[in-house]
Amino acid sequence: MGYPKEWRGYDMAARCEKIARASKLQNLRGPEDFPVIVNTSCYYGFGDRNRRPSYWTDPAEMVDFQEKRFEAHLKNTDDDTVPYFMPWFGTGVLASAFGCPYRDSKGYGEDPSIVGKCINSVKDIARLKPADPHSDGWMPRVLKTMEYAKRKSDLPVGLTDLNSPLSTAAQMCGYDSLFYWMYDEPEAVRDLLSIVSESFVVWVKAQKEIAGEPLDQSNGLQGWWAPEGIGVWLSDDDIVTISPELYEEFVVPEYSKIFGVFGGGCLHFCGNAENHADAILKIGNLRAVNNSIMLKWGGFEKLAAKLSGKVMLLIQDIAYVDMEDFLTNMFLRLGDLRGVMIAAFAQDNTAKTKQGEDVFIERSAYETCSRAVAIARRLAAQKMAAE
Repeated sequence: MGYPKEWRGYDMAARCEKIARASKLQNLRGPEDFPVIVNTSCYYGFGDRNRRPSYWTDPAEMVDFQEKRFEAHLKNTDDDTVPYFMPWFGTGVLASAFGCPYRDSKGYGEDPSIVGKCINSVKDIARLKPADPHSDGWMPRVLKTMEYAKRKSDLPVGLTDLNSPLSTAAQMCGYDSLFYWMYDEPEAVRDLLSIVSESFVVWVKAQKEIAGEPLDQSNGLQGWWAPEGIGVWLSDDDIVTISPELYEEFVVPEYSKIFGVFGGGCLHFCGNAENHADAILKIGNLRAVNNSIMLKWGGFEKLAAKLSGKVMLLIQDIAYVDMEDFLTNMFLRLGDLRGVMIAAFAQDNTAKTKQGEDVFIERSAYETCSRAVAIARRLAAQKMAAE
């Protein structure tokens, strides 16, 4: 597919080349080679007072909102953002296709979300059928929005939230039941994860057909442009709720199959999953790990060391009140900068403190982005000079 060359007069090729070099774990030629993305076109609903409930019901409004945000971002910042349209409908679209009840956003501070489970007993698993993207749950709504964006917008169209089979199964069954059944009904859980993974693949393929992107590359994965060799991502926040042994037994085989279909993939999670590093590295065709550190510095340092030289590492925390403190701590815990990339989000009215608390704050997201880029470049230069 190659690199997109420009968007509305802004050069994209240089940004994409930088990300592609990082994905290949190539040496940095200078601090400018270190990719820094600080999204201010935040597609999600929480933390944005300007979002209306119609954002999720009117494709024209979602498209217009994101177009204007990206244009303002490129005008006011100098990071490595590559604009794309994110058809965002919360984290439960796949679960909704199996029958989980779903509700619309009520506006500011809320995304569409799952409000109940759809599996109450092991017998319900035996009755499951693969999800149909064109008829089941909220999938048709997402596809309709993507089709509108493809027709009407000059933004490349990316993929919606790709909640992992593990996290989707937990939504469908409830956490207690899913984890008890891993011990008491392991074959049923394998069947469940298999059918969810199969439906996940069909779901992603349906989106890629509309977006016009190849299987092994993406216009947008969770806020960043993905080069050849990274065609999909899995949002696997529930990795922190399961033991490494169970993760390797039940989850790793399914993710290996998924990443194989899409030429390689990216695994996302929030918090500390350092104890899963060995299992994570056993996922076939794993090309990148996307971690929101959430101030779990000890675990992050160990995880970064274990992944170094093996897969790309993206750091995706929401911008902190004190970006100098956060980025300084981050760079202190990084060894080799090859394959490392910042892919964060900055909002104008919410942020995290040094203690990890979410607070309301009045600031310019664009100034936050520019400051973060300047700090990251300086720290990268210092690290390279020291080496």
